[in-house]
Amino acid sequence: MERIAWFFLLQYCCCMAATCVTMAAHVQTNISIDQSALLAFKASITDDPHKLIFTNWSTIVPVCNWVGVTCAARHHRVAVLNLSYFGLTGTIPPELGNLSFLVELRLRNNSFHGTLPQELASLHRLRLISLGYNKFMGTIPSWFGSLSKLQTFNLYGNQFSGSIPATILNLSALQVIDLTYNQLSGNIPREIGNITMLKEIYLDSNKFTEIPNEIGSLDQLEILFVQLNALKGSIPMVVFNMSSLTMLALYGNNLNGSLPDNICQHLPSIQDLTLGYNQFDGPLPSKLWECKELLQLEVPRNSFSGEIPNTFGNLTQIQTIDLGLNYLTGPIPHQIGHLPNLEILNLGGNNFNEVIPSLIFNMSTIAVISLFDNQLSGNLPPNTGLGLPNLQRFYLGGNKLSGAIPKSLSNASNLEVIDLGSNLLFGVIPSTLCTLTKLQLLQLFDNNLTVSTSTPELDVLFCLANLRNLRRLDFSVNPLDANLPISFTNTSLQ
Repeated sequence: MERIAWFFLLQYCCCMAATCVTMAAHVQTNISIDQSALLAFKASITDDPHKLIFTNWSTIVPVCNWVGVTCAARHHRVAVLNLSYFGLTGTIPPELGNLSFLVELRLRNNSFHGTLPQELASLHRLRLISLGYNKFMGTIPSWFGSLSKLQTFNLYGNQFSGSIPATILNLSALQVIDLTYNQLSGNIPREIGNITMLKEIYLDSNKFTEIPNEIGSLDQLEILFVQLNALKGSIPMVVFNMSSLTMLALYGNNLNGSLPDNICQHLPSIQDLTLGYNQFDGPLPSKLWECKELLQLEVPRNSFSGEIPNTFGNLTQIQTIDLGLNYLTGPIPHQIGHLPNLEILNLGGNNFNEVIPSLIFNMSTIAVISLFDNQLSGNLPPNTGLGLPNLQRFYLGGNKLSGAIPKSLSNASNLEVIDLGSNLLFGVIPSTLCTLTKLQLLQLFDNNLTVSTSTPELDVLFCLANLRNLRRLDFSVNPLDANLPISFTNTSLQ
């Protein structure tokens, strides 16, 4: 009986050993397939400036230790191929489709070119593909639609043309699509509304002509970027009903019409509203203040008219207000000076009048004040600069400002640009401006500024001209020209 037991135990051990050998051989065979696929990829690379692939991808080194390669612990197969920013040049070989366990393919910021082989359609486990900033061309392959697990689809910065293939719009798991900086055209397909998991859409710098109403079905969409395209007509009203939207950027199109007054009613989470360089008209929405999370409001170069609503002072989170180059009128609301987080205020190129609210000169967070080419009048407050520790750019040219340039302006020690040209300013140029070591541009032309011929006064101009970072100094068309030495009247830094 004991012999029989030993016999069966020995037989069991032999079977287990044989099974283990078979499994090991199977794994070895599979990793060999991955190795062959990657070696074919290596052979298709014509330039490897850092020699990362040429020196490391070798049969004497285990595949899972190759640079840019990550293997899954469970199957010991290649799961991630990340060669982004390697500076590689070459093509994609069909053998890459044999990486059957590949989950992520990251090849962005290289110089791969040509077309994408259909064999990549075999990568059924793929969840992320990032081929941005290469030189791929032709139409986007329809076989991408067979990658049913794909969640992130990035082809930005290539030379793809034509339309978005309808097959891609069947990728039900897709969350991010980025086709920015290509040559795609036509309407954005209506079927995009079927990808209900979409959270981010980036289609900037193409030639799309229309946003479909079906986009309103994307109730999880957070980011919609369709800037610098050929969109025309009005924004579909469904866009203003997408409650999950945090960023809407449609800059640089041919969109027109007015914005709904209750724009924030169904956009409670909107943080970035970028609609500049279009043809929108009418008044600014009076209830825009209801967008409590708004950080960026950028609508320059449109045809908005009327006054800025006083309720803008309730946008307590806002960091950027850019209303430049419109047809806005009236005084600048003093409530803007109470905004605790404002960093950029651009109201230039409008028809604002009256005095600049003094509160604006005491905004400790502000970096850019741009009020050029309006009808603003009055004097600059004598303490200008004392409450502006972060101010870098100060554009007040092309107004009707009078009085002297405040000596205290130099307390804004981070100033890089001062534009006070084409105003009615008078008096001497403060010597304190010579302490602004970061100054790059100083525009004082076309005012009534004077200077005596005494050495200290001339020293002010010479010290300004010798500021290390100054690139442009213009004090032309001022009475001071008559009192300057000939050698200085021609001084110009450009």
